[in-house]
Order: sequence, then structure tokens, then C-alpha cells
Amino acid sequence: MNKKSIGGVKPHAALLLAALALTGAAYAQERVGSIEGTVLDVSGATVAKATVDLEGGALKQSITTNAGGAFLFPSVPPGTYTLTIRQPGFATFKVNNLNVALGKITSVQAKLEVGQVSESVSVSAEAIQIDTATNVVATAVTADIYDRLPKGRSFDSLFLMQPGVRNEPRSGGFQTDGSSASENIFNIDGVEVTNQQNGLLRTQNQIPIEWVQETSVKSSGIDAQYGGAIGGVMNVSTKSGTNQFHGQLSYYLNTDGMNAGPRATLRLNPSNDNIGDYFFNFRDGKKFQNPGFTLGGPVIKNKIWFFTSAYPQFTNYDRTVKFLRDGSVASFQRNDRQDFTLTRLDFQPFEKLRGSFGYQYNPYRVRGLLPSQQGTDNPANVNALRGQGGRTPVTSYNYQADWTASSKFLVSVYGGFQYSNYKDYGVPRGTYIAYTAPNLALPGLGLPVPQQFVAASGAFTPNNRQTVKDIYERHNLNVIGSYLLNAKGQHNLRFGYSLNRIHNSPQAATWPDGYLRIAWNLGYNAVTKPVRGARGPYGYYVNRVFATEGDVGGRNQGLFINDSWRVNRKLTLSLGIRTENEYIPSYRTDSGIQARAIGFGWRDKFAPRLGFAYDPTGTGKQKFSASWGMYYDLFKYELPRGSFGGDKWKDYVYTLDSGDLSRIQPGAGSSGNSGTFPGSLIEVVDWRIPSNDPSDNTIDPNLKPIRTQNFDVMHEYLFRGNWVARTRYTHRKMDRTIEDVGVLTPQGELYFIANPGYGVTVDAAKWPKGYPANVTPKAKRDYDAVDFTVERRFAANYFFQTSYIWSRLYGNYAGLANSDENARTSPSVTRLFDEPWMAYDQKGKVVDGRLATDRPHTLKFFGSYDKKWLGGTMRLGPSFQFYSGTPISTQADVNAVPVQVYGRGDLGRTPKFTNTDLLLSHDFRFKGMDEKKRFRLEVNFQNLFNNNSVVNVFETLTHANDGHTNFDDTADIFKGYNITNLMTTQKLRRDPRYGAASDYQSPRQIRLGFHFFF
Repeated sequence: MNKKSIGGVKPHAALLLAALALTGAAYAQERVGSIEGTVLDVSGATVAKATVDLEGGALKQSITTNAGGAFLFPSVPPGTYTLTIRQPGFATFKVNNLNVALGKITSVQAKLEVGQVSESVSVSAEAIQIDTATNVVATAVTADIYDRLPKGRSFDSLFLMQPGVRNEPRSGGFQTDGSSASENIFNIDGVEVTNQQNGLLRTQNQIPIEWVQETSVKSSGIDAQYGGAIGGVMNVSTKSGTNQFHGQLSYYLNTDGMNAGPRATLRLNPSNDNIGDYFFNFRDGKKFQNPGFTLGGPVIKNKIWFFTSAYPQFTNYDRTVKFLRDGSVASFQRNDRQDFTLTRLDFQPFEKLRGSFGYQYNPYRVRGLLPSQQGTDNPANVNALRGQGGRTPVTSYNYQADWTASSKFLVSVYGGFQYSNYKDYGVPRGTYIAYTAPNLALPGLGLPVPQQFVAASGAFTPNNRQTVKDIYERHNLNVIGSYLLNAKGQHNLRFGYSLNRIHNSPQAATWPDGYLRIAWNLGYNAVTKPVRGARGPYGYYVNRVFATEGDVGGRNQGLFINDSWRVNRKLTLSLGIRTENEYIPSYRTDSGIQARAIGFGWRDKFAPRLGFAYDPTGTGKQKFSASWGMYYDLFKYELPRGSFGGDKWKDYVYTLDSGDLSRIQPGAGSSGNSGTFPGSLIEVVDWRIPSNDPSDNTIDPNLKPIRTQNFDVMHEYLFRGNWVARTRYTHRKMDRTIEDVGVLTPQGELYFIANPGYGVTVDAAKWPKGYPANVTPKAKRDYDAVDFTVERRFAANYFFQTSYIWSRLYGNYAGLANSDENARTSPSVTRLFDEPWMAYDQKGKVVDGRLATDRPHTLKFFGSYDKKWLGGTMRLGPSFQFYSGTPISTQADVNAVPVQVYGRGDLGRTPKFTNTDLLLSHDFRFKGMDEKKRFRLEVNFQNLFNNNSVVNVFETLTHANDGHTNFDDTADIFKGYNITNLMTTQKLRRDPRYGAASDYQSPRQIRLGFHFFF
């Protein structure tokens, strides 16, 4: 980290800046594809100044070839076009049905025949299947493919068509070539919509498929245009209007009766925590309805077009619960509403100027909360749930303008703004009291507990945790230049600048009237001192004080230059460099704390990208390609919220000396330990000591940004006209990460913000006496895979894609979303390095092995078949996934943190996972209907055969209610121990759920769809 370079430019970046200064330049979001080509005569000589016309959808553009006969349309919205080439003395050359895909280069080589311009030679573009000019590994899915395959309601439901992408619940979502879900970036119409806090795609940005023109998933070979791409790059372009009016009316329906029964829940028995059992969940009354429409067309033909749509989703739940406390029965309702609205205008006032503006309003609202199906809530308090809810308004707009300055040069400006704000309403007042363990048996032991306080484990009073606001804003501005140059081949130069500003203003997650955790009849193992089993006659209790507050902003800037150099008709090189300048804010700025907590200068995130693509025959039928690149993460805000003063969390632990809880009186609206707290104070633990406090700043002064390196080689081959076979090897390696690396102090946990295995984390002076040298290991994650894919493009009524991957995901660090914590999406503040012994097993050896989402074998199939039937078209679309099981590793709590005491994978793997989805649809027209009009009925099956695979196993050996094993001197942990003997000595129970199945595959769901197209 170089703080001095935050606002300036270092000398070694001067050449890059000079190259950018002429035009501005571009950023890492993708909106378009491109068309390039060369025009030759019958002798093979290049043809200069030929006129090239491109027309389709809302685009009509004309350019001329340069001195080398080359032409480039660098910014073409995805779709199907007609390309026409005219030159006096030659017959007109026309390419029909030319498909342009998101982020891909479509190449055309035209040979003009001698003749009159009035004569025409037409060719079909159907055989142009392989992009031989790029080394990028990507899968594009068009609206036509969405129509043919089973899917959810969101555009992300077909990301799985990229062979290296899996939806991994333990990783938090979509895992791309071994990366975790928090490492992807998501772009809609060129504007990034990734959640700034956790790196995921929020529900309000999961736009409906009816808006989608095309999606693209890039997994490797990603060029210098992209920052933050240590995982995958997920792009979507929305539809635009054309010169013809078109639209759609839709209605989707799903009810509880259309779904298979819910899975059982593994639990500690609420009346006896020595028993682990399953609660067999029952069906809630559920009804999902999703009406909607789209409409598009011209405002002024050939000049201005519009596309507008609304798809509100209504989900209603009814739940009837029998409460364990008194056997009473009550019913509750919850009503969710997610709105999706879009308005988009495209315009082309002049042939050389084209632009668009889009606006989305996607608020989410919940009215009424539901109690636990298990009946563990207190029936005296659940009425408060009826009035509770939350709302998240999400507003965004995007804009773009492309100016074709000449046949060689194009300038694009695009960007946008997004606003979201989550807030609760109807939150009850009063102290929140939760029972860690039941007290039903205590009166029988002669310990008097007032009847009103006798209850099983769970929430005793309504949970009044409240978020008043949590505002996030993101501003993007991007400028891009594209220049076509002939110099020892054809160069397509792209260069760019980006500005990404983020603002967060939370007043969140507070208990305004106090929060008490009551541990009936249990002892407490202290965190900050060697005290075990501390308790009063009735156990112990915790007064927890927590809040998230602040009003901050951060900034990321990026510069890049990338040359796609077509050396000759067979060989294309991709040569690029990207660099960024970034600062991360401090949420707490009192006591002299600087507003900027971390800064990375231009030289800290210098990222070269290299690749080539080689067509050995020059016919577009075959390609060999390879790529290598460095990639840096765009910093997420989970760490600064937690470590730089946003989160305030202290636990005040007391002996519980009486069963009368009314004696405990937290101060109203308290933000500290004000109030009346009987019993003896055992300890105070500050779980959020700010790491950037100037009196003890624990940010490593030599901190480096998160970085991965990717290497790929691929062979792609076109055969039988429209079949494509691909073979790819990929190696993805995490060089370093950023984590909060913890050490226990008398005040609580203190965290270094550092690169594990580097700097302060291996400085012996920072660690207690007796710790091993280089105590903190480097974060390690290596992904190696070979995949084989065969795809048949749609023709003769059917298409399919099938892929098989052999892979190995190995190391000690899952990534920014932690699969060792069952999908904890807390980038850079996961649990692994919270204490140094977490990385060691009970023998004192560093734990490396197959990571928790390692699946050696992955097989996928997607297909569709069309059949003329009953006066219309019937469509059958199956998809199938087969995955190996995942490793299961025993964990035990050792001095307050989980440790994989037996290494990784000691419990074997979960069973294999299989899933089959199916789409059945039928399009039909009534007699006399216009050709544009048709009706469609469809049925989507998710998990058609209702497979019930175990997807996770309970891994924790130590009992959840017994605290942790404890060492008086933590240096002794590294000498080795026997966890079973240690538990016996310290009288800690084995958790009765250990080794039992804890999560299952989602049950079958059926969704009906009714549509009218016009």
C-alpha cells in the first residue's frame, strides 16, 4: 500500500496516462459486441474506402474501410443484423442474419466480385460460429435461448450454462472456476450493480428475463477493460425498441400445492439440548403471482425508440403454529412485494451519434413476519410480528452515448447511478431477551424460576433489532475510446478511464432497548482471560450492545489500454495493462482517525493481461488460444463497516444469580452498559476494536490489494456445420488476500488488517511468546480444471450443450465468501484468520486440503426441441446437472474459534448431487390472428424428480451451548492436543447433531406461465 500515491500519478504510469489523454477512455462494464472485418477483391488485394452499412433493431450505421481494407463497428448492441458492402466496380456483398453477441467480436471476411453495385451477392452468417479473434472464455445466452430452457424468473438463472459456473450454497451463490460468490461482478447495461457490501447480486437487481436481450458470463481471458474481476464477469443487456411495435402480456403462478413438501430441519431439541433431532417442516400456505407486460416501438422512426416494462411479484404466506410454551395455536400472514419497472429510450439523432437512457425502480417490501414453525417463540409476544416489516427502495438509471468520429475512431461515454435504502418498520419496543438453553427443568432442581420466565430455547421476547436506514449509493462514469490502426497488421486499440464512487450511511442493527442472552444452567468460558465455567446458581447472562453507524464515501478509479492485434488472418494477440487508484473510508472519524483508512495507488494495482488466438486454417473453423493475467478485487465495504468503526459490539458477561429476570434492567435507548445488571461481572469483550485507531493503528503499512492470477489454454473446433467442441485447461491461483487477522488482548479481540502470511502477520514481535515462527500461513487457493464441451447450435428444431469438468480446488482459504462457515458472505472478515491457531489441526500442522466446495466431477446438459403440433409449436427443454459431493470437515471450538481439528475432509464427502429441470411450452395462434400475435402456455419444473440429496452435514463436534475448549496459554495449542480428551477433561459435551445431515436439495417446484405476444 502506498498512501502517498492516492491522489497522484507515479512516473511509471505516465506513459499509460499519456496514451489516454487524447480521448478520455473506458471502464470495466460491458454493454455491446463488435463487428470487424476485411474487404478483399478476387485477387486477394485489400479494398480501401469501400462503404460498409450495418442495419438492424435500433441501429443503422455506415462506415468505410481503411487503407488496409479493414473496418470496425466497435459498439454494436447484441442482436441480429444485415451487413452490406458497396464499392464502385464490384457487386454488392451482403451478409444476412449476422449475429452479434455481448462482449464478442464477430469477424467477417468479404471477397467482392467484379460487377455492378446493383448486382448483389448474399451469404448467410449461420456458419460464422467461432470467434477466432479472442482468447476470452465466455458463454453468451440470448433471449431466444431463455425462451427454450427451464429457468427462474431472473436473468441469472442461466449462468450455469458457463461450464465453470456452479450455484454453490456453501459459497454464497455463483462460484466461477473455483472463486467464491463474493468475487464476481454484475453489470446491467454497462453499469455495475454488484452489492457494495458483500459482492453478491441483490434481489432487487435480479431483473426479469422478459427484459433480457442477452447475458454473457466471462470466466477467464478477461482483458484489461475489467477491474474487480477475480471471479466471473456477469453482463446483461436489456431490450430496446425497434421500428415495429411489439410487446408481451404475462402471468406466472406458483402455489404451495404445486410444490413438493419441505425438507426437515436438523436441530437441538428445544426442551432437551442433549438430543439432536429433526423437525419436519410443514407447508405454509403460499401463493406466488407475477403479472407483467413489455411494450416497445418507435417514438420517431429511425430516430427514437422506447421499451417499457413492469413485472411486480406478489408472494403471500399463511402459517399456523402450535407453541411449545402453552400449546396455543395461532395463524400469521406475511405479504412480500417485489416490483420491477423499466423504461428505456434509445436514440440516433445523427448517423454518427447513438445513445440510450434507462431508468429502473425496483422496491422490495415485506408486511408481517412469521414465527418459527417449531413453536419456540413466546406466544405472549408473537402478535408484535403482525405489524412488523421492511422496505428497500432501489432506484437506478444508466446512460450511454457513442460517437463515431471516423471509420477508425469511436468514443463512448456511459455510466449511471444506483440508490438503495433498507429500513424496518413496526418494530416493538422493550428489551430483547433470548434463551441460549431451556430452563424447563430448573424448577425441578429446586431453583425457583417465576412461571412467566419458564420457556424452551429461543426468543423469549420479540426481537426488536432495528435498522432505521442503510443507504448505499453508487455513481459510475466511464469513457472509452476505440481506434483502428494498421501497422504490421490490424490493431483494435481500446483505452479507458473509470470513476466509481460509493457512499454508505447506516443506522442499522440496533437493539434500542437492550439485548440480553440468558444461558440457563450453563457455565461461561471467558475469552480475554483464563476463566472456565464461570456462572451463578442459574448460569450466566450477556448484555450485548451492538449498532452500525456512519456516513462515508469511497472511490475507485481505473485506467486501461488494450490492443487486439490481428497480426494476420490466423493470429490475433491481446495485449493489455490495467491500473487502479482506490481508497476505502473509515466509518469512525473521532479522536483524530483519518477519513481514508486504506489507499491503493496506481502502482499497487498494476495488472498486465496477455493472450493470443490462432486459427490454423484461417477458415474460422478452429482456434487455439491461451491467456494469462493478474486481477485485483474492488474492495467491499463489509470490512470497513466492521473494522473501521462502523460496527460497535461489546458483550458484558454477568453471573445469573436469580431466576427473576425482571431484576435485569438495561437503560432505555442505551448504547453502553447503562442500567441495572445484578450478579458479578465476569468479563467485557469488545468484538469491534477499530483497527485504524491512531493510538494503535493495526493496518499493515505495507498492505497489498487482493490479487489472483489466471492461466488458460483452449482449443475450439467447428464441425458438421453447426457443432462446436471445446477443450480447456485453467489454472486459477490466489496470490494473496486481505483479512482481519486477530489476536486476543485483555480488552477483547484485536485485528490486524493485513495480508495473511505477509508483513505484520509473520512478525514475531506482534505475537505472544511461544507462538511458532511465521505463525500465520499464507492464504492458499489453487483451482485446476479440464473441461470438455460440445454444443450444437439451434438448427432443424433442436440444440444442446453438454459439458464435463474434472477439477481440483485445494488450499486453506475459500475466498471472500467462506464455505467453511456455510456461506458467510463477509468479504475480508471471514473467520479463518481470526486467531492464528485456526489454521492448525490438533497435531499442530497447517491445515491444507480440498476446500469445502471442491467437486472433482461436474456434468451438465442443456437442450431444447421444437415440434410443430396442434396448429402451433410445442417446445421441450430439459436441463441436467450431476456434481460430485463436497468434503466434510470436523470443527471444534478452541479458545472461542472453530478449528478443523482433524484436517480437511475427515468425514468424507456428501453424496453425489443430481438435478433435472424441465420446460414444457406451447405457442399457438387462433385462426385469423396476425403473424406477430401468439399465445403461450408454459410449465417450468425445478428439480423435476424431487431428488433429495444431502448437501451439507453438521460438522461441529463441541456442543453449541457449552462454550469452547480453553487453553490458559494459547501458545500451548500449537504443541498439539487431543480434542476428545480435552473435551472430557473440561466437561464439554459432544454436540448430538455432529455428523448428521443438516441441509438438503430444494424440493420440486412447478411454475405456470401464461403469455400473449403482439
